[in-house]
Amino acid sequence: MKNLTVFYFSGTGNTRYIAEYLAEKLSCKYRSELCDICKVQNAEEKIKAADLILLAFPIYGSAPPIPMRNFVHKYGGLFAGKQFLIAETQYFYSGDGAASLGRTVKKYGGDIIGAEMFNMPNNLADCKMFPIKNGEEIAPILEKAKIRADKFAAQICRRGRAHKRGFSPLSHGVGYFTQRKFFRKGEKEKRRALKVDETRCVGCGLCAKSCPAENLLLQNKKAKPLGKCVLCYRCVNLCPKKAITLVGSAPPEKQYKGPNIKNS
Repeated sequence: MKNLTVFYFSGTGNTRYIAEYLAEKLSCKYRSELCDICKVQNAEEKIKAADLILLAFPIYGSAPPIPMRNFVHKYGGLFAGKQFLIAETQYFYSGDGAASLGRTVKKYGGDIIGAEMFNMPNNLADCKMFPIKNGEEIAPILEKAKIRADKFAAQICRRGRAHKRGFSPLSHGVGYFTQRKFFRKGEKEKRRALKVDETRCVGCGLCAKSCPAENLLLQNKKAKPLGKCVLCYRCVNLCPKKAITLVGSAPPEKQYKGPNIKNS
C-alpha cells in the first residue's frame, strides 16, 4: 500500500474535518498520516517518504492562509516529482482558491493530480452579515461536503487522478479580480486588526495557548495581540468571555464550535 501524507492548516476545525474524511476515503489505496503544519516535526522526511501529498487549507479572500504559503515555500525544494492533491475549504465560492496554492506547488515541480473546494460552515463569529450555526444546523452543509469528498476520493482510487476544480482561466480571473487582488493589498493591515476587549478579558490564556501563529501573549493578566495574526478565527471562537474580535467591532453573539460538535 502506498503512503499518503496529509499536511493541513485548520483554524476552527473545518479543514481538519475534510482532511480526516478524505484520508479515510483514500484508505482503499493509501496508508495515511495526518500532520498539522503548525505542529509537525520531521516534515522533510515525511515529504520524501510520501507517494502522495494532500495539502488542505481554508481560503481567505481567495488566498491560502499565511502558514500554508510559508510551508510550501519552506519545503518546495522537495516537491519535484511528487504527486499532490489540493483540498480547500471555504464559506462560499472563491474562484480559484485551490489553484492559488496549486500554481505555487507546480512551480516547485509538483504534479497536481486533483484539486477540490469544499463549502463549510461559517466561522466569522464577529461578522453579523454571516450567521453562525452549530450542531444540527450545520449537518446539511457537512453532508454536502462529504458527498463531494466521496466523489473526489473515488476518482483517485479508481484512476489515480481527479478533476482540478478552480484551475480554469475563468476561475483564475474570478478569484483574482473579485477577491484576491483586494485581499492581498490589505492583508498586512488585517494581520494587525485583532482586538482584545480588556474589560471582558480575564487572562485565562486559552487564546495564547491555542494561537497557531503565537500572536497572543499575556501581559498583566490580559491577552495582548502582537500584530502577526493569520486570520484563522480560532481565538475569536474559543474565548470564553467573547473578548476578541477581528473583522467586527462588537463582541460575537455566538461562537462557532466546529464541525465535530453535535450540540449548539
